[in-house]
Amino acid sequence: MSEQLPSSELPELANDLRLACQRIARRVRFEGTAAVAPHQFSVLVRVRHEPRTPTELAELERVSTPSMTRTVSGLVDAGLVERQPHHEDRRQVLVGITEAGRAVVQQTFVERDSWMMRHLDGLDAEQLRILRQAADILLEVAAGE
Repeated sequence: MSEQLPSSELPELANDLRLACQRIARRVRFEGTAAVAPHQFSVLVRVRHEPRTPTELAELERVSTPSMTRTVSGLVDAGLVERQPHHEDRRQVLVGITEAGRAVVQQTFVERDSWMMRHLDGLDAEQLRILRQAADILLEVAAGE
C-alpha cells in the first residue's frame, strides 16, 4: 500500500503543482510563437482539424465575439486561416486553417517540444521516470478523471 500524504500538506502540494504547471505553461506558450501571438496560435490549433464559426471560437477561447472577429481577421490577413461558407447556415461563416497556418502550428509544436527537451536534458533516469509518471497523472487530472 502506498504512503499517504498528510492532509495538512495537501494545500501546499496543490499550490506548488498549480504554480509549476502555470510557470511551465507560460514559458512554453511563448516558445516558437514568433510568427503569431499566443492568442492567435490558440485559434490556429482550434481549427486545425475542423473549421469552426467565430462564435464557437469565441466560446472556446472565452472571449467576446467582436474580439474573436478581430483575431480571425488578423489571421486571415496573414494567410493562416480562411473564411469559408457555412454548409448548413448561409448567414454564418466557418474559419478553416490554410497550409501556411498548418505550417505555423507544426513549427511551433516542434519549437515548444525542443524547448522542453532541452530542459529535460541532463536529468537522470530516475527523475525522467518520475516526470513520466507525473505527466500521466497530470493528464488524468486535466481530463477531469
